Amino acid sequence: MAAAFLITAARVAEPPPARARRSRPPTFASFVSAARSRVVVKKIKKKSPAGASGWRGVPLALVVTALAGPRREARDVLRAFSPTWRLREVFLDHFSLEVVSTDRPLTLVEFMAWPGLADPAWAFKSAGGYGVVLTKAPAEETSEGPRFGVVPVVVRLMASDLDRLSELWAEDVPEVARVALTTAFTEAMNLIPGYDRAVWSGPRPARDLNALINHLNALVTDECALAGVDAPRKFPFAADQRMAAIPSVVTL
Repeated sequence: MAAAFLITAARVAEPPPARARRSRPPTFASFVSAARSRVVVKKIKKKSPAGASGWRGVPLALVVTALAGPRREARDVLRAFSPTWRLREVFLDHFSLEVVSTDRPLTLVEFMAWPGLADPAWAFKSAGGYGVVLTKAPAEETSEGPRFGVVPVVVRLMASDLDRLSELWAEDVPEVARVALTTAFTEAMNLIPGYDRAVWSGPRPARDLNALINHLNALVTDECALAGVDAPRKFPFAADQRMAAIPSVVTL
């Protein structure tokens, strides 16, 4: 299984009735090349660090949605993590990476306007010692069908350690790390274990957001097909021009 993970907590009561055999979910890699062919990535020119530290900031993203019950209905996906620094703990415990994230998933509009994408130094300054940037309450959603949220995650590491980020999207990410991330989403969105599903993709470079959304759409379609219900409308993409402005690596 690739970067998208689809895990549900086990039932405490009797096991559910047998269902159609689950096929292998579509992988993220199949969507990246298509997305990148449509987006010209603007990279920030690397400058010599002011000191000998050589710190770099790398903006990443995860996308997530919730499918509730056998009808795969919508649930609120913009709820805060508990504790708010939950993702920081996950990345420290399972990848030994220092990160900053928001306290909840953002809407696509909120994500594209988030200052930390272009300025990772701002993200770490705003997060303080807890590793989380607090956000205001989201506007009430009125759209029909499943919704999706985007979680910005900014990694801080030495320039010599940039290759370590490949661990985040390796094919063999430890199962315990997958479970930890899924549990964080499941609890934040108040989903019912064994009845609802947290469906997500990432993390990947923030500039690959449209590929992540495309992958999430495929996962939702696959889930609805298995449940025997019609797939909802596709989640919208970000404008290519806006994606091209997101840097890949920034000197801190």
